Amino acid sequence: MEQHTAFVLLSGGQDSFVSMVWALKNFRAVEAISIAYRQLHSKEIEYARKLAQKYGVQHFVYDIDNFFRQLTVSSLLEGHDHNRTHDIDASLPASFVPNRNGTFLTIVATHAYRYRLPQIHLVTGVCQTDYSGYPDCRDNYIRTKALELSLGLDVPVYIHTPLMWKNKAETFLMAEEMGVLNDLIENTLSCYNGIEIQHEWGKGCDNCPACRLRKNGYETFLKLRQK
Repeated sequence: MEQHTAFVLLSGGQDSFVSMVWALKNFRAVEAISIAYRQLHSKEIEYARKLAQKYGVQHFVYDIDNFFRQLTVSSLLEGHDHNRTHDIDASLPASFVPNRNGTFLTIVATHAYRYRLPQIHLVTGVCQTDYSGYPDCRDNYIRTKALELSLGLDVPVYIHTPLMWKNKAETFLMAEEMGVLNDLIENTLSCYNGIEIQHEWGKGCDNCPACRLRKNGYETFLKLRQK
């Protein structure tokens, strides 16, 4: 992979940051792409921009504004309780934005296509092992999406998911092994509410599902360290 360029979907949160650092260690060059979709926690874009700048990665932001708001509902768009179930499908969390990852990956692949590369390598921090219940984070979806993009662009598209089979504790451990644990804790924002209160495990409100998942993962990470 060293001879290729990686195009990283960078949200500014824990998983996308660790994935970007992974890409920097495994690819010749890296570009980061963030998507602004009028998410209530849009502060994450500021974190993505600062992370890209700090690590010397060229950063692009694509603004799709009201795209999802016109199509669907989500607590990430409307500001409802993130801890309840989704208005459309009660088996999913309120924060689910239908086809968000699919839309984002399509945008990143289209961005990469402009370079007329013989192969397109995308990197995303989605995770099936320890995730929020979103169906578009699963491995079978990502593999199928790669095939769809390859057929649609008539170019081989590979989607790399370095965290797919890792839980949050293992992601903290991976960050420590790569020497970026402090940056993960101090310079990323995963909170659905966009709250920037600093905790031992990172910044957030300490109440939304993303913060609880991150906090629990950090506590497990500390126990793994002691073994």
